[in-house]
Amino acid sequence: MKKKDYKDVLKNLGLISQIGISVITPILLGVFIGQFIDKKVGTQGIFIIVFIILGAGAGFLNLFKLGGWQKNKRK
Repeated sequence: MKKKDYKDVLKNLGLISQIGISVITPILLGVFIGQFIDKKVGTQGIFIIVFIILGAGAGFLNLFKLGGWQKNKRK
């Protein structure tokens, strides 16, 4: 394998890893925050659902930012 090909493979692997981490981290954070608030307030999981939805939205926003789909980058 050529040195340039090896660098391209590592670059793509790093991008794939970054995408996975930046999508799953806000969702997991939402689960933990939702559980904490549910325990404090005494509800039956409503805050877990709310924060999972918010985390999923934040994860997809991170995905769009990583993909370069912002308005000012379409030049």
